[in-house]
Amino acid sequence: MRRYQKTRLEHWYTFSPFDRDKTAIITGESADITQIRKTDRLGLFICDGPNKGDMRGFYIGRFQPYHNGHHKMVKAITAEVDELVLGIGSAGHSHTQQNPFTAGERVMMVTKSVADFDVTTYAVPIEDLDRNSVWVSHVQSMSPTFDVAYSNNPLVIQLFSEADVEVRQSPMFNREILKGSTLRERMIHDDDWKSLVPSQVIDVIEEIDGIERMRRLGATDTSTNHERISSTTENELSDDVKNHNKDIEENSDPSPNPNPGTTE
Repeated sequence: MRRYQKTRLEHWYTFSPFDRDKTAIITGESADITQIRKTDRLGLFICDGPNKGDMRGFYIGRFQPYHNGHHKMVKAITAEVDELVLGIGSAGHSHTQQNPFTAGERVMMVTKSVADFDVTTYAVPIEDLDRNSVWVSHVQSMSPTFDVAYSNNPLVIQLFSEADVEVRQSPMFNREILKGSTLRERMIHDDDWKSLVPSQVIDVIEEIDGIERMRRLGATDTSTNHERISSTTENELSDDVKNHNKDIEENSDPSPNPNPGTTE
């Protein structure tokens, strides 16, 4: 049972931003927040913070591939938790331009990259689920239990909050360059990409000959597109390619509710 020891200072902690009318002040030598959650589902409470050693966090991404932006975010999270679950989102997808690497290959990238961090980590593949209302339960069934989720994705934040899971946002790092779509383009076109990923990721991609795979996938997709729309004009083809690239860049399905596991 997780316990919170009394200190001279009191701090605010938010568990659900949607129930801020409910507030409790916890005093005394210790307090059991598990019991309070079950009895009243408080939105806000006042007590001292838990020891770092009591906290297990959760952070999900597709990691196609795992890059320095992910790595810096994980490092920031490790300052707040003792253990961290790294969810490998869209685990069932691979061998496409948007998802070139398998779940197992991404587990290797992540596990090797975070090995030097002073926390226990668990890399857990999580397949997509096309029912957002039960997505959190799906994640919890595939993952070790966790106390707090980390995300900057509005849909993920909403779903975890509705499930009474604390959500914290972390700063994003050099997002203009450090995003999967940009990195994959650089890899295909032989531009600099190695400076944007941990050295362990370079080793994994070279081991699996990942660059050659991505180039072949790109050639296959291009050939398929030409066959499918051979009757269109050159301008129409250009528009289709631009729209396709835009979908990849935004990292979402054309539908208004992309699967939360597709986070870049």
